[in-house]
Amino acid sequence: MNKKIKVWSLFTRNTKDFAHHWGAYFLLISVTNLAVGLAIIPLLTFSAQQILRLGNVPYITLTNLGTIIVEKPGTAVLLLLIGLLLLLFVYWQFAFLILGIQNIHRQTHLNFRQLALATIKKTRRLTPTTIMILIAYFVLVFPFSSIVFKTSLLAKLTIPDFIIDFILDRWYLAILVVLLYLVGTWLAVRLLPLLPALILGDEHPAATVVRSWRATRGQAWRTLFSIILIVIPVMVLTVLLILGLYGFQTYLDQQWQQWSLLGATINLGLLQVTLLLITVFFTVMLYQLATAQAETFQLISVQTIDAPVSKRRRTVLFRLSALALILLVVASTSAFYHAYLTGALTTQPLTISHRGVDNGNGVQNTIPALEATAKEKPDYVEMDLHETKDHQFVVMHDENLSALTGRNARPHDLTLAELTQLTARETGHAAKVASFDDYLAAAEAAHQKLLVEIKTTPYDSPEMMDRFIQRYAQRLLADHDQVHSLDYHVVTTLRKKVPTLKTFFILPYTLVSPATPASGYTLESTTLSTTVTDQAHARHQAIYAWTVNDSDDMQKMTFMDADGIITDQLATLKTTLRQMNDHPSYADQLLNYMTSFSSGDNSPF
Repeated sequence: MNKKIKVWSLFTRNTKDFAHHWGAYFLLISVTNLAVGLAIIPLLTFSAQQILRLGNVPYITLTNLGTIIVEKPGTAVLLLLIGLLLLLFVYWQFAFLILGIQNIHRQTHLNFRQLALATIKKTRRLTPTTIMILIAYFVLVFPFSSIVFKTSLLAKLTIPDFIIDFILDRWYLAILVVLLYLVGTWLAVRLLPLLPALILGDEHPAATVVRSWRATRGQAWRTLFSIILIVIPVMVLTVLLILGLYGFQTYLDQQWQQWSLLGATINLGLLQVTLLLITVFFTVMLYQLATAQAETFQLISVQTIDAPVSKRRRTVLFRLSALALILLVVASTSAFYHAYLTGALTTQPLTISHRGVDNGNGVQNTIPALEATAKEKPDYVEMDLHETKDHQFVVMHDENLSALTGRNARPHDLTLAELTQLTARETGHAAKVASFDDYLAAAEAAHQKLLVEIKTTPYDSPEMMDRFIQRYAQRLLADHDQVHSLDYHVVTTLRKKVPTLKTFFILPYTLVSPATPASGYTLESTTLSTTVTDQAHARHQAIYAWTVNDSDDMQKMTFMDADGIITDQLATLKTTLRQMNDHPSYADQLLNYMTSFSSGDNSPF
């Protein structure tokens, strides 16, 4: 039987329900998120760090997962258990919210302890089959499920920008990703009631998937329209809120300057709280829609919580409690808002030109580009080098020369003399491939400090690092240059043999703060968090963010206390930092707040 949901009537009914019980919903979701952010995530992170410490594993990232599995199987098993525990907490979070929202909607008035017990009872549904189905569900519909069923636990899993850039640079991969995204979105819409059905239903998980698939046949467009009905007011309210506060703050900045700082502080508090309420509304409406579909399609019974309906009205109490929590949020973050608005949180990160270019002003890693970029006076020029066939060093990023020179060969296949005869072409420019000796000499002539990335391959000679240290260590120290590398052996070797040379470890992805002897870390910007920067600074290690090319992201990295920003857009970075140091109007800072602190780990709440 394929029943249809009356979209508009369901939307209006749920909207009225939210208006009546907003206090209870706000408390439920806010307290749950606080518990996750202040207890569960720190607990899982601490446990993972202790496992790595006991296993003598200094870091975990994409490049050493295989090594950990092969050489440290005990550590790998324990980390797998942490992953399963994460999945269990995700399951509990979804179950708790679904049960809680239904509890409020039906006014059964279970307290938090009773809800927690009911949630734990649902653990019996978490069989190996359910685990596999949930993993498949989030993998298949990840692009959209992260919006529909958002959780701060899964929000930690992000796709690094360098992977996205790699895909977008190849049209066939970009088309494939677009198609996968469309399929994922369609699956997320089609299987919207599956999650509440898995948690609240009584059937075998595999049977639940089959019945959900059959029941939602022909309902995808209706479900999509239902979701759009929820998204539109959320977007409209958010835009009106931002425009209204921006306009009011602009008026204060221009007409009542003596009150503009106080007004901006209050406006930021209103912005934070209202956005929280909008998020709660969005979450509740989507969960209600998913549960209503599961009930309509008879995937779950209508009464999912076995508790008597209370005759006492608690609406006023919940509203007063929600208002108290709101006031607590505003009061506890007022110091943060004041520090943000007065510029106390603004650091001055180092400006670092990625591969020695600025906005395509030359061929990457070539001397003409270095000389042009050095005139803009970046703090450092980042560049790359490889070992050659005759054990010299050439300035080149790629492990194959074809993209820049048209020569299908690796740097290690050719001698330095052969390499420096090649011409590299990029962005309408052409320049000879440079030896590291010539590049370093050009940097010294321009009084330009370098951040040298040492690239390694399986073809490098065993004496490569000894040779590099003997030839260049003292010269780099005299020039106040720095080094970084993806190869942990390079980092440890330099820290041991040349401890005064600042050497950074490049991590393309990190979920747990590393514990290495490196001077600092070069971290992919999308996986960088304030937690990682704070922990690194506590160990007197610096953090560089790469590769940051957007002004909003540059501001975000600055407020996250990054010590350096590596960019392809050096002029944009310098302009952005200058504007931030000039203390823009409070109205503009409200907009900056939206881009710098509006989500995830960077929010003060």
